[in-house]
Formats: sequence, C-alpha cells, structure tokens
Amino acid sequence: MLKKFFLFITICALYAIAYGQSEHYDVHPKFTHEATPAERVLLQHWYQNAKGTTPPVAPVTAISEFQPMSGVLIAYPLGIPVDLVRELSLVTQVTVIVSSGQDSTSAKYYFASNGVNSNNVRYWLVNHDSYWVRDYGPWFILDGNDQIGIVDFTYNRPSRPHDDAAMQYFIQNLNVPSYEMSLVHTGGNYMVDGYGTAASTDLVLEENPNMTAASVQSTAHDYLGIDNYMLLNDPLGEYIAHIDCWGKFLNVNKVLIAQVSANDPRYNNYEAVANTFANALTPWGDHYQVVRVYAPGNNATTPYTNSLILNDHVFVPIVGNSYDNAAITVYENAMPGYTIVPIQQSNYTPWQNTDALHCRTHELADLGMLYLKHYPLLGHQVFHESYDLPVTIKALSGQPLITDSLLAYYRINGGSWQSALMQQDSGDVWHATLTGLQADSEVDYYLFAKDASGRRECLPYVGAADPFHFNLGGVGVEENAFAQLALYPNPTSDNIVLRGENLSSMTLYNQMGQQVMQVDLDDYMIVDCHTLPAGVYVAVIRNTDGQTCTKRVVKM
Repeated sequence: MLKKFFLFITICALYAIAYGQSEHYDVHPKFTHEATPAERVLLQHWYQNAKGTTPPVAPVTAISEFQPMSGVLIAYPLGIPVDLVRELSLVTQVTVIVSSGQDSTSAKYYFASNGVNSNNVRYWLVNHDSYWVRDYGPWFILDGNDQIGIVDFTYNRPSRPHDDAAMQYFIQNLNVPSYEMSLVHTGGNYMVDGYGTAASTDLVLEENPNMTAASVQSTAHDYLGIDNYMLLNDPLGEYIAHIDCWGKFLNVNKVLIAQVSANDPRYNNYEAVANTFANALTPWGDHYQVVRVYAPGNNATTPYTNSLILNDHVFVPIVGNSYDNAAITVYENAMPGYTIVPIQQSNYTPWQNTDALHCRTHELADLGMLYLKHYPLLGHQVFHESYDLPVTIKALSGQPLITDSLLAYYRINGGSWQSALMQQDSGDVWHATLTGLQADSEVDYYLFAKDASGRRECLPYVGAADPFHFNLGGVGVEENAFAQLALYPNPTSDNIVLRGENLSSMTLYNQMGQQVMQVDLDDYMIVDCHTLPAGVYVAVIRNTDGQTCTKRVVKM
C-alpha cells in the first residue's frame, strides 16, 4: 500500500510539472512586447526616473555581440522554441532565469524531455515580468582598469518593475562592477561594434525628451565608450522602433539591413538608412559593406535581421515561408566560417516582424576573454616589402599569454599560409611584421593569440575563413610624388608628425565624412590631435603640385 501511495504521489508530481509546462504555453503572457496604454502614458515622464552613477574609468569599450561570449541568457517560461534551447546547449552555457523553484523544476523536466544538454544549463532565481531579456539584459563594457563591467539604464517599460530590477541580479550573479547611466533605453534598440561605434533609432530621443542628441551621445561616450553614436530614423514604421527589427552589425565593417520591394511605401526609408551606412566610414577606415536581406514584412513574417551571433554560430529565425532559404543564403555568404543555424518558430510563441529570436535572448560576455584589438590594413596599400601590424592583446583571465603562440598568419596571392611571430612593443601592445610582400599582389591575414587559461582567439573571429584583405600596388605616379611621406605615430593618443617633400595642407575627415580639421603644412609638421575623439580618421594630404595622398589616422 505504501509503495502505491508513493507511486501515486510521483505520478501526480510529474503530471503537475507537465501540466505546468503546458499552462505556460497556453496562457497568454502578462505583457506584450509593445508598451501597454498605461506604459505609454508613463513613458511621457519616465525620463525623470533615470538616475546616473559615476561613469566607468576611461577609456571604456562596449563589448560587441561578435566578441567572445561565455554563454547566453534566456527566461522561463519560454518565449523561444525549446529547439533553440537545445541547439544553444550544444555549443554554449545556457543561463535560464526563473521566478520560482517551481519554474526551475518545470524547466528541468521540460528540457530533459526535449534533448537539452543539462550539463550546459544553469538556473538563476531572478523575478521577472517577461521573457524579453534582450531589452532589460546587461550591456557589457571593458573599463580603463581592464575589467569587464555592466552598464544599466532605465528600462523603457514602466509597468514591468521586476524586469527593470533584474539587472541587479545579473550584476550580483556575475560579480562584476556596475554603472547606471541616466538614459531611458532598451537592448533591442542598441547595437555596437566593439570599436566605439553604436547605432539606435531615434526612439532614444523620443524617450529622453530632456536630452539633445549631443547629450545622449555624451552620455554614451562616458559610460559605453561610444565615439560615433548613429541615431537613425526607423524605416520599419511599427510600434517597436527597435533597430534589431531591421538592422544588425555582422562585424566592425559589415552591417545587415532589411530590404523591401520598390513599391512598398517604406522603400525609400530603408534605402536611406542603407545609404547612410554605405557612405559612412567604419572604425577600420573603410566604408561599410552593406548586406541586404529581403524582408518585406507586412502580410509576411520575415524577421531575418533579428538573429543571434554567439561565438562562431549564428541562430536565424525562420517561419517556413518562401523567403527563408534566401535569408539563410544571405547569412552564409556574408559570414563565411560561421555555422548558420535556422530556428523554426514555435506554434506557442511565434516569431513576429517586431519580435523574434534576438529580442528573446541575450549573450553573456566571457569575463576572462582573450581580448584582441587591431586596426587592419584594408583596401589598396602603397607597396612595401614588409608591413608592421600593431595589435592590443589583453588576457582578462589574469593568466599569462603564451608568447610563442602570438602569431599573424598571412598568405600572398592565395598561396600557402605562413606565420609571423609577434613581438612586444610595450604593455599590451604587440606587433607582427609581414615580410616578403610583392608588388601588385593580394594579401590575406588574420591574428591568433593564446593564453594559459586555454583560451585561443582569432581576429577576425573565424580566422582563415574570412581574413583581413588588402592589395599592394606598384609604384605609381601619385605614390611617387609622396614616396618620402611619413605619418607617425599611428595610432596616436595626442600628436602626429608629418614629414615629406613639398607638402601643402592636410584635411582630416571623421567616420561620417565630415571635415574636422584643416592645417597648412611645412615639410615637417607636428599636428595636435589630442582634442579629437577616439576613432578612425581619413587624412587627405596635398602637395604644392596639387596632388593628393590619402592616409588613415587612428586616434586612441
């Protein structure tokens, strides 16, 4: 009799768990992604609640989605298909926030019965109102003390206090420094490249009516290290106005922008934002590669920019319509070396054009990452038989670098890869020298580093699959005229020296193509750059014969 009693209790418990899981799907969530009518009223004055703390120690760098990550954050009850949880658990650690022990028990049972790798799942008890962890989740930065921290903001959903307060639990669980900036904001309306450029729609200005664009940019600079904050018109024209519904940085110099048909009333708005990127300079000094994915929306669900980059995997939302395959092909072509994982929507929590996979997940930075930063040689370069490649390497794990494994791999005209060992300049700055280069040739290269924690990183992230590329000319007329031109140090933190023959003037342009400086030159000139914001600039140098030479200048 006692055995039967315990069997009955066990069956009841399992039924309760299963029923609880079903109930989580069958009951509509308390909130929608859209602000409720009450929230829209409160948002008119919500900016008054935005309070700032002391900013991080400068210089600050915002961590991008395509830098090294330790895992991914999701919420339970789920807003994503369990298939996605399973796929994530196969490649990284999945952190699940639950509001109660009952939810934790329910999640464990449901995941186990659907093939989720439980060894890669952990649970944090974090009371929350919704599953949109992208919107209220942590923004990671690297501060001037070489420590990763979190920047908080006032979440733009006033009636969801648990979501807004969840950041404090993330900070406690990760045990990192935290800072709060006096901005009303949301994660779905923020993308960043790790080199000081970020983009949002002008929803930021709408929700912070007490601030000008200049003061928003100043705040972003102080807390996030953003030197170029692109505040863009929203071409989608929907309630959400989040940038991840139509755009996504795929790399520092590559951006994905949705595309609609020419007869769509929004067509000109989409083309305008694509052209804004195409005409802007990236932090690497080239123009953006603008990748387009056809996402007509309207009566079709095409949420293809709302994807998640997680180390060497990209998880792309699909819905089973005729546009899916083309979208997957766009990712495969734009991101060689990455594993593209299509994720079919769930019947219970389907994807929407305003709310899909990216909105409902959030990457977690690797707090001990092996951090590499480099301003690559790209495009056409004047021929030299060798080139030095400076790179900043920081082992945030605290473990030493493996110095005989700090390498630049390069190949000439598609030949065999060869390597150059890096030499330390000072502190965290190293350099590798590419030698044996040939005139009129094509050069590919990538950087590799390793530390004693076992971390191994490439830059670009996928290494040989998608390397940096530049081409070398011969000695042309324009190049001969400036054969003796020297510009150094580059990168610089304060001044640059220009030395050459018959120099006349230098005009300096920022990443948006705006002129920021013009100086008359002698054949030897020290130009003061210390007041310029950090970033990449283009210097157009003229000689007395009216000829021009273009140089990239990096201001640290």
